[in-house]
Amino acid sequence: MTEVIASTQIVGVRPSGEKLSITVRIGRPYISGTEPETWSCPVSVEPLYPKLADIAGLDSLQSFVLACRLALSLLEGFKESGGQLLHDDGTDFPLEAYGFGYPASGSAGA
Repeated sequence: MTEVIASTQIVGVRPSGEKLSITVRIGRPYISGTEPETWSCPVSVEPLYPKLADIAGLDSLQSFVLACRLALSLLEGFKESGGQLLHDDGTDFPLEAYGFGYPASGSAGA
């Protein structure tokens, strides 16, 4: 990824108790095709997923949002498999606070 425009660090705890530092990075969207125009956005969730394909969309915003949603989905999968996501201080890392349209627990009107 040549230019990171957004990132965060998370402490992951595997079901075995092993701790790891998870880094989520979103890169700058770029034009990746011309017929029709297509935009792509780099995304990484390391070390869980060391090699992800750039996410394509119809414009830069769509590719960016889809890349963010992929990262959130992969982190949710980590949690669903028994892992924990924490801040450095040991408090829970709230995925629902990071989502474009990410379903918050117990939200009304959804």
